[in-house]
Amino acid sequence: MASGRVVTLAPAMVFRRCDMLVWLLLIVLPGLWIGLSMLELEGAAEDGKAGPGEPPALSPLVVLQGRVLVMTEGLAGHAESLADPDPLGTRPMARLGAAMLLARNGEKDHAMLQIRQAEDDGLAASDPELVAAVRKAVVAWPQEGGLASGQLDARDWERLHDRMGWFGTLARSELEDDPVARKAVAGAAFELLVTLTAAGIWFVGAGLAGVVVLIVVVVLGWRHRLGSGLEDAPRLGTLLGETFVAWMALLMVMNLMAGALMGDASDLTRSWLSMSISLASLAALAWPVVRGRLWSQVRRAMGLHLRGGAWRMAWMSGVSYVTALPCMAAGILAGQGLAWLLPERDFRDVSHPVQELLPTAGGATVVSLFVLACVVAPIVEETLFRGVLYGHVRSRTRAWMPWASMAFAALFSAAVFAAIHPQGVLAVPALAGLSIGFCISREWSGSVVPGMLAHGFHNGLLLALNLALSTGA
Repeated sequence: MASGRVVTLAPAMVFRRCDMLVWLLLIVLPGLWIGLSMLELEGAAEDGKAGPGEPPALSPLVVLQGRVLVMTEGLAGHAESLADPDPLGTRPMARLGAAMLLARNGEKDHAMLQIRQAEDDGLAASDPELVAAVRKAVVAWPQEGGLASGQLDARDWERLHDRMGWFGTLARSELEDDPVARKAVAGAAFELLVTLTAAGIWFVGAGLAGVVVLIVVVVLGWRHRLGSGLEDAPRLGTLLGETFVAWMALLMVMNLMAGALMGDASDLTRSWLSMSISLASLAALAWPVVRGRLWSQVRRAMGLHLRGGAWRMAWMSGVSYVTALPCMAAGILAGQGLAWLLPERDFRDVSHPVQELLPTAGGATVVSLFVLACVVAPIVEETLFRGVLYGHVRSRTRAWMPWASMAFAALFSAAVFAAIHPQGVLAVPALAGLSIGFCISREWSGSVVPGMLAHGFHNGLLLALNLALSTGA
């Protein structure tokens, strides 16, 4: 500057620095999101350790596990899973449910240990009446048949019914030979068997079809007979990466503001607010237009078009769904391995907030959850993760070997997609597997529409299955 010359950076250097900054933000922002989510999850985990006046709720997944254990015991004549130190997981309410199943199985010492652990986790302070009622039921459960009627009073049964749900009904059906309770337990067991059988046939059949499709795709790709649908996508430089960063920053800010303002809002209000925030966050897609690109170019780069026509998108959505299932199954197995490496985490404690909400949700709330899961979430997530983020990483690694570029883009976008979901670390592999399946259809079709349709169908099917299982209890 002393010589009077102005030092300027060459355009190529400016571009490289912008590219590096985008990559940095693509790592930092998801990391910040994960950190904030972990704080929320820790708060949820403390649900079972609440103080006086704040009793925790019984997770519907714990009820489902208990029903499955009783059903398999009836079919096989034994319940090996009860030999686990924590048969239903480590949540305090799960321990109380496990105590009742253990007592039913004649393992009263193990049952009492579960009760003491639940007390240590805060239930002794938050709901002493429930703990006392469960302890009475465990003591009363006969070792060699017979009845133990009269050992629990009306208040005990009311507490067990209100707080332990199906576990309380099971106890009453066997301890007092209550015909109404016996009929309820038998009916729920039959519904569970039918529902799980139908679901098993569907997922196994569709998953096997997905394995076949994946093998065909790999073979055709290896022989260069299956081209990429992204070859003719417009090149936007770093704009797709910038758009994803802008979207994530906008969504984080809106979520923080909503969290501060909602307070004690109803579940229905929270559901519709979540939908509104998700849809409003799509405003970030305008960023490349603000930077001077035509929307027609931006839309094609993001995969927001019916490439090849509506019929092609329709049958490709079916292919997208079945290919995602074996990828997700591989992720579930990886999650089990991760649970083995992280003994302080329990795979049985993994759940989604929607699963916890369904059993007590009213009709309007259930409808809003279906709209959120089957329409809003697929549109937003497929557009941003498979359309924007996957598209950005693929374009920035195009100089690599094609298979390496595809694999890295799929793994990177899948890792971010899975990590920012609220189910916790053990669910990351399964969610990443699902994302990789949708990345395959994005690469093959050149559009995010098949993934949107497959994602919406998958979420709707799981939500309907959860609803059927939870109401059946």
